[in-house]
Amino acid sequence: MKELEERILRDGQDLGNGILKVDSFVNHQVDAELMDRCGRELARRFAGIGATKVLTAEISGIAPALTTALHL
Repeated sequence: MKELEERILRDGQDLGNGILKVDSFVNHQVDAELMDRCGRELARRFAGIGATKVLTAEISGIAPALTTALHL
């Protein structure tokens, strides 16, 4: 998703060791419209498997998991 990639490049922080800090728009100041579009895209990608639940890690996963579940 190009919009998410651009937002990560603009506002994300590479902390090293494979850690990408995105809390500025996923946790602390949730960009609800962006999370909705992410959820819609994830739901589209997983629509064919018949998922009825979405599991996530608490760390930066709740907002996109919630919107994914809503769209599924």
